[in-house]
Amino acid sequence: MTYTYLDLIEDVLRSEKRALSLAEIWEIACLKGLQKQLRSVGSTPINTMNACIRKHIKSSPKVRFRQISKKPALYYLNN
Repeated sequence: MTYTYLDLIEDVLRSEKRALSLAEIWEIACLKGLQKQLRSVGSTPINTMNACIRKHIKSSPKVRFRQISKKPALYYLNN
């Protein structure tokens, strides 16, 4: 099974147990080495995460995350 940006976001949010921005999620993921599990990481991984999470929230029947604020955009698990 391929490890995706959504998996990375979920892993970080589960471990931190608090709402985070995508920049904070990426920073924590790098500290934990989670980015190494991704198939590829481009030059703008935060933008990639943003596109993935917004598409997921908009179109997935089982939404894993929710955006709890807009400025700054903070995300948390949708339990």
